[in-house]
Amino acid sequence: MCLQLVMALGAVVGASCSLLAQRVAEVAASGVLPFTAGGFIYLGTVTVLPELLRDPSPLQSLLQLLGLLGGMAMMVAIGQYE
Repeated sequence: MCLQLVMALGAVVGASCSLLAQRVAEVAASGVLPFTAGGFIYLGTVTVLPELLRDPSPLQSLLQLLGLLGGMAMMVAIGQYE
């Protein structure tokens, strides 16, 4: 739980840095935003996904996986249209 908290705080710090960097220069933001997005994708695939797939119900696992993929698709859409 403590490591999960540290990872979540790292994501908040990364998002804050990206917002601050966007104000400073667009070049700095282009380097920070992919790093932050990669952290979220890493957490989703390595930490959360195995926990979601432990549920014995195939329908529940499919719904959770679709929710995870939907969240990733939203991040991509926001990145493209921002």
